Amino acid sequence: LCVKPGDIEKVLLEIKDEIKGKLVISTAAIIPLEFFEATAPLARYVRTMPNIAAMSGESFTGYCMGSTTTLNDKDTTETLLKTMGICMEVEEKYMDAITGLSGSGPAYVAIVIDALTYAGLRVGLPRELSKAASAQSVLGAAKLLIDGIYTPSEIEEMVTTPGGTTIEGIYEIEDGKLRTALMNAVQSATNKCTNIRYKWEKES
Repeated sequence: LCVKPGDIEKVLLEIKDEIKGKLVISTAAIIPLEFFEATAPLARYVRTMPNIAAMSGESFTGYCMGSTTTLNDKDTTETLLKTMGICMEVEEKYMDAITGLSGSGPAYVAIVIDALTYAGLRVGLPRELSKAASAQSVLGAAKLLIDGIYTPSEIEEMVTTPGGTTIEGIYEIEDGKLRTALMNAVQSATNKCTNIRYKWEKES
């Protein structure tokens, strides 16, 4: 079920007879499972939050199961979501935070890659070379983490030698408060999601 939050109630009421006894997987942000179950109670529901990387099969998707779903429904959900990347079951109370972190995450990472690309231009690299080097560096580091080979701090330590080039770059990153900016970005996006949900709940 892929519709805007403001259209959910209308759509559910229109299709409630067709979805009786069926599994409905929603990608609509902010809409809680209890709303689905109260509006069209004869279906079974899963709430999900994928991201745009699903287009390349690399999404992170958080999902939570409705109160009437079965183990078979969970297997079906995971089989479907894994075609888009990685998925993890989460408690519904975390869905706003999942939206703020991984739902918006590709935009944050794109900004980092864009900044690295311009950094490459600044030191004289051709644009396409700089973009490729920047994107692959991010992808490579992510792969080391996802595969469980190293932690973020271990990667930093491995690349950073005393008096070397990397520590100079890290010093500038820390001085520019990149970590703080990213943490604030996720917090603000999460807060916005929560505020929109509260507003929607009052109006529903």
